[in-house]
Amino acid sequence: MPRGNTEQYKKIDSQIGAKIQQLRISQGMSREELADRIGVTHQQTQKYEKGQNRLSVGRLMAVSDALDTPFTYFLEADQENPRYMQGNHQRMCMEVARNFMKIKNPLHQDAVNVMTKILAQG
Repeated sequence: MPRGNTEQYKKIDSQIGAKIQQLRISQGMSREELADRIGVTHQQTQKYEKGQNRLSVGRLMAVSDALDTPFTYFLEADQENPRYMQGNHQRMCMEVARNFMKIKNPLHQDAVNVMTKILAQG
């Protein structure tokens, strides 16, 4: 068991897990697919994402490779990382991105992009 501030360690485990989950979902990858890529069960992957189990450095490297993301992304402080969002807003953004990637017609993709820009302007 680690010595020192174990609450701080648990918080870091949770933050890394949340980043893994956010990236996985934003890429349209299932938990099972990530588990297969890193050589663990989907239950173990869920525990990593929830911060219940700590990842070894080697396993985190495997996750980094599977998600095609620099290893250092997982070590960045959240407040300094604009890619890290929280709560329902994060889930909604990832759902929009996932659905957008399913649109096959380039004209429809452009239309969605234009509509989003117009709505964002107020």
